[in-house]
Amino acid sequence: MMPLAPLEFTYYQRNDSQLGKMTETQLFYTFMDLPFHPVKSGIVFFMAEMLQNVLHDDVKDSPLFEFMVDELKWLDHTTEFTNYPIYWLLELTQHLGFYPLVVDENGTYFDLEDGQFVSFAPRNHTSQKSETVDLLRQIIGDSKEEILALTVSKIERKKLMNLLFDYYRFHIPNFKELKSIEVIESLWS
Repeated sequence: MMPLAPLEFTYYQRNDSQLGKMTETQLFYTFMDLPFHPVKSGIVFFMAEMLQNVLHDDVKDSPLFEFMVDELKWLDHTTEFTNYPIYWLLELTQHLGFYPLVVDENGTYFDLEDGQFVSFAPRNHTSQKSETVDLLRQIIGDSKEEILALTVSKIERKKLMNLLFDYYRFHIPNFKELKSIEVIESLWS
């Protein structure tokens, strides 16, 4: 079975135990291309590892679940997914509650702790200033189609992913390095 495959299942829980027992499982949605396309499958493995890294609570999150199902369905049918991991990482910050804010349209510094683009290096906060920060500021608020259509070199794409990972490290306790990122980077043309 493919990672992140949405399942419906039936279970029962005994009164004398906290363990439940699954009695039936079935796919909630059957993917046509995702399990068989090596690049798309690599992206799904990346998404699964990232979610495992950032989700630590056993709290029901219906909007996040719906987002993931919609994104997996979209990925199953699309042919343009070069910048998709960047788009997905940005959208995930929105669901986790720390989407970056453009406080200053001309802000050249990205305050990683406050998640804001500002004109001056913030005191006592970690910030970055680079062409990659400028690119991130430009795509904040862009649609999926705009981000996917963006022409970015492989090197700049890697820098943008690293900037986003630095941002996640400030907001997710015990954020671990992803093993699947090398696969994603090798898939980029």
